[in-house]
Amino acid sequence: MQSKLITLSLALLLPLQSLAQELPTAVSKLLQKHGISESGVSVEVREVDKAESLLAVNPDVPRNPASVIKLLTTIGALELLGPTYQWTTRYFIDGQVKADTLEGNLVMVGGGDPFLTVDRFWSHALAIRERGIRHIRGNLIIDNTLFNLPTHDRGAFDGKSQRLYNVGPDAALTNFSATRFVIEPFGNKINVFADPPLANLVVHNNLSPGQGKCVNRNAGWSMEISHLDGRIHAYFNGNYRPRCRAHSISRSILSNAEYTYQLFRYLWQSMGGTLSGGYRNGAAPETAIALVDLPSRSLAENIASINKYSNNVMARQMLLTIGSEWSVDASMDTRISGIQAIRQWLDQIGVKTDGVIIDNGSGLSRVSRISAHQMNQLLQAAWQSTWRPEFMASLSLAALDGTMRKRLKKSDLRGRARIKTGLINGVRSMAGYVHAQSGRHYIVSMMIDSTKVNYWNGNQVQDALLEWIYRL
Repeated sequence: MQSKLITLSLALLLPLQSLAQELPTAVSKLLQKHGISESGVSVEVREVDKAESLLAVNPDVPRNPASVIKLLTTIGALELLGPTYQWTTRYFIDGQVKADTLEGNLVMVGGGDPFLTVDRFWSHALAIRERGIRHIRGNLIIDNTLFNLPTHDRGAFDGKSQRLYNVGPDAALTNFSATRFVIEPFGNKINVFADPPLANLVVHNNLSPGQGKCVNRNAGWSMEISHLDGRIHAYFNGNYRPRCRAHSISRSILSNAEYTYQLFRYLWQSMGGTLSGGYRNGAAPETAIALVDLPSRSLAENIASINKYSNNVMARQMLLTIGSEWSVDASMDTRISGIQAIRQWLDQIGVKTDGVIIDNGSGLSRVSRISAHQMNQLLQAAWQSTWRPEFMASLSLAALDGTMRKRLKKSDLRGRARIKTGLINGVRSMAGYVHAQSGRHYIVSMMIDSTKVNYWNGNQVQDALLEWIYRL
């Protein structure tokens, strides 16, 4: 494995020498205001390419980083796979084509594409149609055997199995298994529609216009999903206030495989095609004949979606792709293979892995661990990497985009901080880079572990630290 690794020079990663071990006053005051103990806070700030830290508070304590662990997954993917890496979805026919009819099954072999969205999947259906097939008298066989994984339980993390962040990885994942329901006032009625409108989904719109100003877009109405007579039924009941304007809510209401089948069926039929059969999971038959191979977006494009918008299932797919490419034992859990590959890479570049727990690579985990110092070492490695431009472009810009788009709007930091944020119950974290008013660049990692921390007060604390760094 080491022969394939891209070695980074980390000569500057010397033992930590702290110049300050007390938090800035503004940060301390906010922590006190919200009842958050400093013992639950880890911070390290250093100038890029410098060995000593300007601020180090509990820097070596391994903590849950939440989604900030995605930085490890994406930097590792850039180094181990390269920014131009692409995933390939392959299609085969299991049968014979007579005129414009496939007498047999269409086989989709998933390549682990983390961003096979509706528009891209539509282009797949179009590519099949362009090869002379209009009618499929058989099934859609979905081969998702590339990743060797245990069954994923969507409700295991927090019991909310329909939430998109709980969707599990899949070699043949399409559109994150997501259905977006749009509520839209129009004239004197409230319209509701699904995007995409899956082939087997029925929307029951029982919404009436409500009166008064918009206080809460989620108030006054309810949505219920049920499966009946082989169909999915989405019921919308109650009152929706037109002053709230358009509103959308996204949910995952089908298993990954059934979603892929229903989405393909809808797209195929919208092109005038027919599909007489259902679907089944399984390896592509040995007798299947190759039809077309379709590549994905590049890895560099995909890590931008992962880091800017904190897409959990894409991060999981990335870790599994590393595992698939670097595994020496096909029977091994692909997730474990990915973790081992990243740990070996960290050892190769000189980042100690004591206390590091990667788990699934997305941060949707109660057991993930890394220290602020280790995270800063990782960010310094990324700064020195050949692929620094690709990595830096994947981070959210303060006040401009991603998870930072609504923050620091009135600050001079607008566009000058590139940050990955993280949040789960009891954890608020961030890590990234700040371009200070002095012209210097700084690396920062901050993790707050407290039952008192939440999204809002965590943002206040983080923003205070970022402002302090900006003025260095």
